[in-house]
Amino acid sequence: MRDWDSGNARFDRVMWHRRVAATALVSLIMAAAAAGAAAAPTVKSAWIDQQNDMTRLVLEITESASFEIFTLADPDRVVIDMPAAHWALAERTLPIGRAGVKQLRFGHFTTEISRIVLDLSRPLALHQARLLPPSRASVATHRLVLDFVPVSSATFRTSPKRAEPAAEAATAARPARPIREARLTEPAEPVPMPPLKPPRHLIALDAGHGGRDPGAISASGVKEKDIVLTFARELREAMLDSGRYRVVMTRSSDHKVGLHRRVEIAREAGAELFLSIHVDRLEDGSLSGASVYTLSDESSDVETAALAARENKADIVADVDLSEGYDEEVAKVLISLVQQNTMNCSAAFAAMLLPELGRVAPLINRAHRFGDFRVLKAPDIPSVLIELGFLSNDQDAERLRSKSHRAALAGAIIEAADRHFGEPC
Repeated sequence: MRDWDSGNARFDRVMWHRRVAATALVSLIMAAAAAGAAAAPTVKSAWIDQQNDMTRLVLEITESASFEIFTLADPDRVVIDMPAAHWALAERTLPIGRAGVKQLRFGHFTTEISRIVLDLSRPLALHQARLLPPSRASVATHRLVLDFVPVSSATFRTSPKRAEPAAEAATAARPARPIREARLTEPAEPVPMPPLKPPRHLIALDAGHGGRDPGAISASGVKEKDIVLTFARELREAMLDSGRYRVVMTRSSDHKVGLHRRVEIAREAGAELFLSIHVDRLEDGSLSGASVYTLSDESSDVETAALAARENKADIVADVDLSEGYDEEVAKVLISLVQQNTMNCSAAFAAMLLPELGRVAPLINRAHRFGDFRVLKAPDIPSVLIELGFLSNDQDAERLRSKSHRAALAGAIIEAADRHFGEPC
């Protein structure tokens, strides 16, 4: 994790720009929808950290809310109930595989209750729970912080099953009141934990096409939607393994997601970078290499215009035009008002990414190109579309089938992301 102060300063700037952009977006397009959604809190993110033997779960929510926390055995689980909430996370099951937690599941238990379940790989007991208010005005989220410690199976099954977190006042200087299990064998005083880390950078991975929209198809029948989903999953795992990133995927299986919805998923999750992953096919089988595209009202060349037109038609392939309500003139106004800095950041990231890709793969001529891609139109998230290669080229197709080549591409993207977050726009 890089310098704390500079990271917080950049986070403040990002959040300020997001509030400006979100305000414009709501006032121009989504006022009615936003008014309906304001009645319930939104769970923006969830992540797990481990310090020594202690496991910490952090939930970010937009409003203060009451929580009830209890355990269930056979199989061992921790259950967190709260009033009905919206979920900004794209997936309903998050694999964890560390810190004593197999996976995190969430959803609506009843019409009035939302439930979060931690499936445990070892017995854990709640040590303390805190509901923290926003630390400053620029970060308008509350945090539910739950600390767990390992216990014996007997202790897990005989400990009290319900506990409620203590809410801290915004100006409180004292530590949160610990909530101890009755039979907890650990020391009576809370085990010290370091201060809350800033959340790792959140990146949205967008595997292109899906479902009834296969994208490009090679002469041998290989489909773009399958290649890019495989790569996006591998890239997600590499990012998580680095310890520097969290990831939200716009789709994690073979199903269709509208272009506008892909952008919404990234924005609702609070993504700081949006990467749309694609491969292409042309009649000219001699063209090969990777390329990176960023947003522009006008395409940089005829080929890019044609590619943007093909990608933007993806909302119509299932006989349903999902572009209704996404007015192009309003989009242009938003771009001119609040997106110029975002577009500059996108171009800067593309300039960092291309040399990294060029170290592990060939690049096409003029590999940084510009087009009117709808999926890149988040007004507050630097966004690029990455073409990994061409299915119409035998060498590219062979490389894309190689797991080691895909791993090299993933490493190049992570290197560029490290530079991007180390050098704020």
